[in-house]
Amino acid sequence: MKYNYNAIDFDTAIQVDNYPWGFKLRTSVRYWIETNKKGNRFIKQTLNPKTDKWCKPKMSTYSSVMVMTIEEKDNKTYVSYKGISNFSTIEEVCLFENTHKDNLNNLQLKQICKLKAYHAVMENVEVSFKSVTTNKEIEESNKKQNEALDTITNAANKIYNQCLIKNNL
Repeated sequence: MKYNYNAIDFDTAIQVDNYPWGFKLRTSVRYWIETNKKGNRFIKQTLNPKTDKWCKPKMSTYSSVMVMTIEEKDNKTYVSYKGISNFSTIEEVCLFENTHKDNLNNLQLKQICKLKAYHAVMENVEVSFKSVTTNKEIEESNKKQNEALDTITNAANKIYNQCLIKNNL
């Protein structure tokens, strides 16, 4: 399996020919990974063999960071991706960063800083549930939740900013 870091839009996309279209026809397909401040998403676009026009792109859901994978097997090309998100463990985030850091753009590196900050803060967070019934109890509970959220957000922002400075982002 190989990684491709350069397929970032339609013009630089990986094109695979002899892609199936229905039961009998064959066509071309292009793959790339879009990067913006929301994260990354994998995009696939096929060429309609009947009209020779590109179909509407099909986009995956956003993930924090993705890299494209290309595998040649049985004279076929398989294009996919590997990525990390909020659901990844800190070990997965660090392994991904160590493997791909030199080939990622600044937006992707910022997303890694965000994930690391999230994990650093959340490992110290304890969640508990409390039954509240009166308006006064609900008001006090909401106040405590907002204070806790502010504390978590401030701690995460501090770690995130330190990571940005450390990595010259």
